[in-house]
Amino acid sequence: MSENLVPLTIIKGAGHEFIPLPKDENATVADFHSIRTQTSDSPSYLTSGFYKIEAGPSRPAHYTFEETKYVLSGQIDVLDVATGIQHRLVPGDFAFFHVGSKVEFSTQSSGMAFYAVTRPVKTPHPNLKGREEAKSKL
Repeated sequence: MSENLVPLTIIKGAGHEFIPLPKDENATVADFHSIRTQTSDSPSYLTSGFYKIEAGPSRPAHYTFEETKYVLSGQIDVLDVATGIQHRLVPGDFAFFHVGSKVEFSTQSSGMAFYAVTRPVKTPHPNLKGREEAKSKL
């Protein structure tokens, strides 16, 4: 049985520490990798990155794709519009947003989360140019 092996993609320094907020905004996303999946069941995109939010106005979102968020630092409040329940997410908390989910993100301080979504790159991470590791052998 012969397998076609595919090399890993490694992105060096894919940190969240230096993601700037756009002018006059209190939240942003920074996508750092996206692929068109090879899954035969339902091919789609898989994109991952960081979500950053600071205190300020709430940020509404209506999902047309699936997303997971894992909180790394701070706090991120999520109002689930469908139920009216306000969830306070802190480091170690995980949330899944279904297609059709409608939420409002906010925070009293700041928060940072890692996310994976089923959509192509929307906002590239501003500090990763040239950081994808070469596919050559060591």
